[in-house]
Amino acid sequence: MAQSKQMDAKIKFGLKSFITVVIILVAVLIFVGALTYLIPAGRYTIYTTDASKIGQAFYEFTTVKSLNKQIVEGSYRVLTDLENTSRLPFYRWLIAPFEALLFGSSSSNMIMIIALLLVLGGTFKVLEESGGLVSLVRIIMVKLQSKRFIAIWVITFVIMILSAVFGLQEQLLILYPVFAMLCTALNWSRFTAISFVLIASGVGFTTAITNPLTIGTASIAAGVDITDGMWYRCIIFAVMYVVTSLFLTFLARRDEKLATDKFDVQGFITITEEEKKQDASKAKMIITLFSIALLSVIITTSIASLRSLAMVFMAVAFIVGTVVIGRILLGSYKRLGTCFIKGVKDVLPSIVIIMIAFGITYIAEKGNILHTIFYYFYNSVTNISPYVAVIILYAFVLIIEFFIPSASAKAVLIIPMLTLAPIEGISKTVIILTYLFADGYTNVLYPTCGTLLVGLGLADVSFAEWFKKTILFQLFLMALSIAFLMLAVFIGL
Repeated sequence: MAQSKQMDAKIKFGLKSFITVVIILVAVLIFVGALTYLIPAGRYTIYTTDASKIGQAFYEFTTVKSLNKQIVEGSYRVLTDLENTSRLPFYRWLIAPFEALLFGSSSSNMIMIIALLLVLGGTFKVLEESGGLVSLVRIIMVKLQSKRFIAIWVITFVIMILSAVFGLQEQLLILYPVFAMLCTALNWSRFTAISFVLIASGVGFTTAITNPLTIGTASIAAGVDITDGMWYRCIIFAVMYVVTSLFLTFLARRDEKLATDKFDVQGFITITEEEKKQDASKAKMIITLFSIALLSVIITTSIASLRSLAMVFMAVAFIVGTVVIGRILLGSYKRLGTCFIKGVKDVLPSIVIIMIAFGITYIAEKGNILHTIFYYFYNSVTNISPYVAVIILYAFVLIIEFFIPSASAKAVLIIPMLTLAPIEGISKTVIILTYLFADGYTNVLYPTCGTLLVGLGLADVSFAEWFKKTILFQLFLMALSIAFLMLAVFIGL
C-alpha cells in the first residue's frame, strides 16, 4: 500500500500566513479609522414601516429584524461634532475588535462563527488522529480512478448549488480537510484544495438563485418578488459554473504538470481486503457525520425562525458526532478530549483574524460615514446614461463591501437607499443584480472577508499568493458580471 504521500488534513494556521493577514487587516482598520475623520459624518432619517404591509415574505427569507426600516428621501444631513459622539478616537481603533465582539450589532454572528471554527478545529483533529479521513479519501480514490477531472465538475456544481440556493459559504469550510487529503493524493496543491471551497462557494453565493442572505434579503428590502429576474440569474449561474469549473481544472492540471511524482492510482489503492473493510467502516461514519451537519444547515436555513441558528445546529451536530465517532475509533474519551483540545488550539489564530475584520466594520458604523458615501453616490447618478450609472452603482457597492462584508447587513443598509436613486432605465431588479455581483465576487478577494482569511489560514496560503494566482480570474469574473449587467439594462430586465 502506497502511503508515502503525506495527506495533511490539519486545520491549522501557518505563522507566515497569519502574520501577513493580521498586518493587512490592521492596516485596513487604521485606514478606515482615518476615514471617519476625513469623510464628513452624515445620516439619513430612517423610519420604520408596518411589517404587516410588507407581507409575510418579510419573515421567510431573512433573519434580519430591521428589514422594515426605510430611509426618507432628501433627508440626508451632515452631523455636527456634538451629534457624532460615537466616532471612535485613535486609541479605541485598536480595541475596536473587542468592542465589536462585546457590543457590536453583529456580535452574536461573530460569536457563532468563532465557536463553529473552534468546534471544526477539534472535530477534524479527532478525525485525523483516528484515521477516519485517510480512510474516506482512499474510498474516494477508488471511486475516482481516472475520472478525477470529471469529479472537479461534479464537486464544483454541488458546492455552487449549495451556495446559490441555500447561501452556504463559510459553512462549507468543513469540507476543506477532505479536499486537502484528496488533492495531496492526486498531486494537487493545498492552494487547489482551498480553491475548491472558496472559489466554488464564492461564485455560487454570488450567482444567487434563492440565496436567502442576498437575493432574499435584497428583494424584500427593495419591495420586489424573489422570483423577479430568476430566469436571468439561472443563465448567469450556468455560465459562471462552466467558467469556474474550467479554472479549477486548470489549477489541478498545472499542479500535475509541476509535480515531480505523477499520480499513480493503482499504487495508491493497493491495499488488503481487511484494510478495505476498515476503510469502508470508517468512511461511512465520516460521511454520516458530514451529511447530518449539512442537513442540519439546509433544514435550519429553510425555516425562517431557525435560520439565525444554522451555525449553532451545525456545531452541535459536529460535537455529538465527534464524541460518538471519536470514542469508537480512538478507544477512550481521554484520548478523544486530548485530540479535540489540540485541534482547538490549532485554530485559535482564527479568532484574532475574525475579531479584527469585524472591528473594521464596527469603526465604519460608529463613524457614520456610510450614509455620506451613499449621498455622494446618489447625486452622481442623477440624469446620466443607465449604462454609466450601473458602473457607478457597481463601484459604490464595491466600496461599501470593503467596510461591510456581511451580505444581509449590507442589503438592509443600502438596498432601500439604492432603490431611491433616480436612474432612468435601471429597474430594481438590475439594482439588486448589481448588488449581488459587487457583494459576492469580492468575498474571495477582499482582505476584510472573514471566510477568505480563515480559509487561507487553514490552508497555510498567504493572501499575497492567493491574490497573485487568482487576480486574473477575479478580473475576468468582474468583466463578465459587468457584461451581464449591460445586457440586463439593454433588454430592460
